[in-house]
Amino acid sequence: MEISAIFPAYNEAENIRPAIAKALETLSELFDRFEILIVDDCGTDGTGQIADELAAEHPEVRVIHNERNIGQGASIVRGFNEARYDLLLHNAMDCSFDMKDLSRMIPLLDRADIVAASRMGRPGYSFYRIIVSLVNRKLIRALFPLKLRDYSFVQLFPRAAWLEVNVEGRSTGFMIPEALIRAFDLGYRIEEIDIPYYPRLAGKATAGKPRVIIYSIYELFRFWWKRFRGRTPRALTRREGKGLGSSTSRSKVAG
Repeated sequence: MEISAIFPAYNEAENIRPAIAKALETLSELFDRFEILIVDDCGTDGTGQIADELAAEHPEVRVIHNERNIGQGASIVRGFNEARYDLLLHNAMDCSFDMKDLSRMIPLLDRADIVAASRMGRPGYSFYRIIVSLVNRKLIRALFPLKLRDYSFVQLFPRAAWLEVNVEGRSTGFMIPEALIRAFDLGYRIEEIDIPYYPRLAGKATAGKPRVIIYSIYELFRFWWKRFRGRTPRALTRREGKGLGSSTSRSKVAG
């Protein structure tokens, strides 16, 4: 089995080396072939230079340098679009998702096309971020038929599904939920699993900034309106799934 792991990186000089080291160790244990794609989003602390050094040291690491700062959501989209392998994953440099928990997610691909991790708690979240996250989930669940406990942590996407979904949004807070909703509408089978969440220990999070939240809310309602008006593809027949799970589940974990 082959996987492309996408790591958006903006001012993550303190986190990038340990995060990539952990990813290299875990992915080499779980997959026959893999790549780690770092998307450098024009930070100012030397993250891009460290990423290039890691790529020179490890053939599995590739680096994409954005020409300008485009944000986390757009960086993930760019990484997914330029990925080489059949299974896609995105993760943050702060290691909020422990890559070793992939061993719990991969077996679910035997019966699902897409596996979504749901955070078991939110340690390190401020009261402000807890409220924002709660409101975001409530809005999505109220406006769309896909009912998940968590829309924005970590997911395993088959590359074929990602390309068919053709997500339009680029916001940090709604790009991934849009992709999941589009996949659901197209008949892909989505399964959720509870996974521990770990707080950031170094660097500064940017996803909770007001301008990021406002843009995400704008994209949420724009997508809802287009979908309501019938301008996005939806499955019109009984949902039977796309049948990708069995073809993407052959890994070292699954045997």
